[in-house]
Amino acid sequence: MWPPSWNLRLGILGLAVVPLALTLLAFIELALVPPERIIAGTPLSVTATVSAPPTPTADPGRLYVAALQAFDAGELESAELLVQAALAQTPRQANWRNTLGLILARQGRQTEAAEAFQAALDDDPTLTEAQYNLGAAYDAMRDTTRALAAYQAAIRADPEFAPAYVGLGNVLQDQGELAQALAAYEKAVALDPDLATARLNLGVAFANSGDWASAVKHLERAVVLRPDHAASRYSLGVAYLGLGQTEPAVRELQVVLTLDPTGTWGAQATQQLARIAP
Repeated sequence: MWPPSWNLRLGILGLAVVPLALTLLAFIELALVPPERIIAGTPLSVTATVSAPPTPTADPGRLYVAALQAFDAGELESAELLVQAALAQTPRQANWRNTLGLILARQGRQTEAAEAFQAALDDDPTLTEAQYNLGAAYDAMRDTTRALAAYQAAIRADPEFAPAYVGLGNVLQDQGELAQALAAYEKAVALDPDLATARLNLGVAFANSGDWASAVKHLERAVVLRPDHAASRYSLGVAYLGLGQTEPAVRELQVVLTLDPTGTWGAQATQQLARIAP
């Protein structure tokens, strides 16, 4: 017997690189929920990095590009130093402050990240990505009131910015407003049908509502969009169980074991498979 309320939630964890005057990291990647709940993430690609410390006379644009390279390579302390050095020379760069917030958030320094995102908005109140990221930082700190306000502000700034509706849905679902959360996720999917996190969150929300058929529909799409994503595979497996479809459930859970054999999803898949076994 599977519980009627499948209380799982996914944060928006995609990281995008948007071409502006200089490349910037636009969206936050945060582990927003405890490990026992679903967490979606997009691995960063590893590129060449600059490990030499910044010099005061270095061109700020080059420093910023080097910071992006360091971030992609996972060298977060170097990335932080490089962005700070660039900002010391050209402080009114909203995009760069947004990137600084992303670097701080990746290090788990959510309060400082929120301050960086707010500073970006002080420089450019129209920077929707920073407004969204501010909401995600507050969400990570479990400050749902300010997270909700930030996501709503992002939507007001750009009503077609799909990730903000996912963030809004996350907060609403945490507050027990499942119908409103579903509406927010559905809006995100309508705006961007191939936004994997929107499909995943919508599928989980339908599962929480007991609508397993709709859950399977959206989770299958999430898996098509991100076939190597363990959380999506696990979610789909549990949704199949909700429909009583054991064979596809076992298939998905076994895939999870190959994708995340020693991690949270592999452990949860093992538990589910043990329940299925006679």
